[in-house]
Amino acid sequence: MTDRGATTVHDDSSEALTHAVGGAKRAATTGPTPRTGTTTLPLPAPEMVLRSAEVEQTRRTAIAGLVFNAIGLVAVPFLPGEHLALVIFGASLALAVVNNAYLLYIASEPQRYHERHMIAYLGMSAILNAGVIYYLGVFGPVLVMLVLNLYSACLGYGPRVARMSLAGAMAPVVVLGGLMTLGLMADPGLATLSADVGRSGRAVVVVTFALFLVLVYRQARRARELNMDSLRERDEAVRRASHREALFIEARQDLERALNAGGLGRFTDQTLGSYRLGGVLGRGGMGEVYEATHADSGEPAAVKMLLPEALGRPNAVRRFLREVRIAASLDSPHVVRVFEVGDESAALPYLAMERLRGEDLAELLRRETRLGKSAALDMIRQVGRGLEAAAAAGIVHRDLKPHNVFLTEERVWKILDFGVSKLTDQGGSLTLGEVIGTPQYMAPEQVHGGKVDARTDLYALGAIAYRVLTGNPPYRGRDITEILTAVVAEMPLRPSSLVRLHRDVDLALALAVAKNPDDRFASGSALADALEAALAGKLPRDLRERARALLAKHPWRAPT
Repeated sequence: MTDRGATTVHDDSSEALTHAVGGAKRAATTGPTPRTGTTTLPLPAPEMVLRSAEVEQTRRTAIAGLVFNAIGLVAVPFLPGEHLALVIFGASLALAVVNNAYLLYIASEPQRYHERHMIAYLGMSAILNAGVIYYLGVFGPVLVMLVLNLYSACLGYGPRVARMSLAGAMAPVVVLGGLMTLGLMADPGLATLSADVGRSGRAVVVVTFALFLVLVYRQARRARELNMDSLRERDEAVRRASHREALFIEARQDLERALNAGGLGRFTDQTLGSYRLGGVLGRGGMGEVYEATHADSGEPAAVKMLLPEALGRPNAVRRFLREVRIAASLDSPHVVRVFEVGDESAALPYLAMERLRGEDLAELLRRETRLGKSAALDMIRQVGRGLEAAAAAGIVHRDLKPHNVFLTEERVWKILDFGVSKLTDQGGSLTLGEVIGTPQYMAPEQVHGGKVDARTDLYALGAIAYRVLTGNPPYRGRDITEILTAVVAEMPLRPSSLVRLHRDVDLALALAVAKNPDDRFASGSALADALEAALAGKLPRDLRERARALLAKHPWRAPT
């Protein structure tokens, strides 16, 4: 069919795949299989690293605050000082214990934490710190505590929390210090320089301390930005390495296929039906694909035939005859045309098809990494039409993948290899305990050996769309079990975290690769239309709402 043997001739490997599926199902219910050896894995995005650090810092802040304030509260009855100031000090510590206990509760579950909780905590702390500072002394060593807390918050949190921390550190000192400087409030502090420096000295201390806090804020924020830059550089380096690994795996698989193609075959120069066979385009354990020409007209063709030794394998014969029957029943410009099928008088079962010249999607992606937006949309739309033709004929492909999607020299995309397809009118369900497909593009219901229909192929098209738009396969793993476990148990990485894409594309692809067939698009055209709108940032509102509801239940996988 092709210049490079793009057709996949399936081996009867259902036993190995069934074993892998069993492992995937067990892993999905009992936890992931322990990893051994070394492998390159994507690391968390900088934002996720910093969020995790924020949650941990919040937890530690709450614990430290609880301990510090509890000790101070116990010591209150034994402390000297003005009675009113001491009462205010004790009340502030008691409320601070409650404030820190609530913060610890929030930070004990990462999913519960939000920066608004830290902002509220800092606002309350600013009020309570005023009571503590009033007792200990506005113009004393207590100011060092405020500086340390400010630097820690500005280094460990985002801009909103940092600004609130600056305001919370500055407000008690400026307000209390200002009132005392103006003579509107006495300074009862235990450790204070108020009496020694005078009014003008107090004013200088307040202004200088406020400016110093601003300097600390700026320095801490600059240090955080440097950390962010370092994390982004690391993230980009790991992302490039991870992408190269994915391409290497695909290239290795392609090389294995290429080694099985080319050269002369045992039936070269023989005639089968109306066709004279030439060189081998592709071969597998059950059959071979030959370049051929029509004996009378000379019209080029590709002849797929079952090898004699496979005739004793009922599954192999059944699968080949299924492909012959299905391929002959389809009439679409996006499905390979069938010229002739071997009848009962033929020496071997065979299928003569149009000879395609061009390249399959796998070869194209190996050269270009990913497709441009317009090229990707064109491919998805054309392949979607081919799937619609198959669905109209009651056919489910079950093994749609980049190797089975072919771009001809005339720029027409065609679906190849219906060898594992099924007819939906064969009676009963399509389960029969069969698990057939290619792991990276296999729908969850295939992994379970459940009922398949046209939406199963649409899932595969969605997975291909993910691949061509992001440059990465939706799932990776060191073995089939690991990949199938991921297919069943988790979503892929967020597409926009891999390449620059509009967030609407995230939403459209979430629907395309939904675990539940009912959540997916109804047709290939619907998928193509949604992606076209999403790439322009104009995904319809109802689809956005559907996707957001879906992602609330099944969020994108977090980098690990």
